[in-house]
Amino acid sequence: ELQQQLRAVYQEIAGLDKVMGRLEDLRQQVSEKQARITQSIILHRGSTSALWRLPVEVLCQIFVHCLPETDHLRISPGLAPLLLTRVCRRWKEVAVNSPRLW
Repeated sequence: ELQQQLRAVYQEIAGLDKVMGRLEDLRQQVSEKQARITQSIILHRGSTSALWRLPVEVLCQIFVHCLPETDHLRISPGLAPLLLTRVCRRWKEVAVNSPRLW
């Protein structure tokens, strides 16, 4: 009787070890995901901060160079200048207030 109880306890422990192993694997995956997201945030902050420092005049010049090379500008949501207004609030303000784009 005691031997059976002991075997049952060993089986419970083995089952718990498996569960703990799976939990550790899941924890590792979530930690890696957290690291990737954190790295992405850091990279995003670095790239956006440089754009925010550009003077409006420089941004306007860049926007003008984004316009399709045609004499007959076709307004389309997928093309500049409308496309530029969908990037962020600042780009929208700059594009809308730049007569050369329209």
